[in-house]
This record gives sequence, C-alpha cells and structure tokens, in this order.
Amino acid sequence: MPKALIRICVNVGKERKIRDTLRRLKEVKMAEITAGEQDVIAIVEGKSFEAILKTVTAKIRKNDGIKITWTNFILE
Repeated sequence: MPKALIRICVNVGKERKIRDTLRRLKEVKMAEITAGEQDVIAIVEGKSFEAILKTVTAKIRKNDGIKITWTNFILE
C-alpha cells in the first residue's frame, strides 16, 4: 500500500491540537510532535499516491494552525 511521510510546520502552540486531529483520521497511521525543521510528522497510507495527495489537501492542510506541509512518498 502506498505510504508517505508528511512533515508539518504549525503555528506556535498548535502542535498537540494538530497531532491529535491527525490521529483521528483513518488514513493517518502515525502522528508525532517533533523538534527540528517540522513540528509534526505523520505517516499516511492510501490506495494510491493520488489518494494520499487528496488526503493531504482535503483533510490535513485545511486544519487551522498548519502553516506548510511537505509530502515525502515512501518508495521502499
């Protein structure tokens, strides 16, 4: 099944809210708060890479507090 690592930069103080929101999505298999360039990382699965992009644009990026996302498809 196609997977992607989603790196998410959020507004200060929104880290836990975003993580918890992502954890409720069926496509999100893991979401954690991190230190570094991104604030939250998530593993997303879908039937296709296109389905993952749809999840990112329609369900993840729309959340209040997200500044930017980077989608890294997992190939192997």
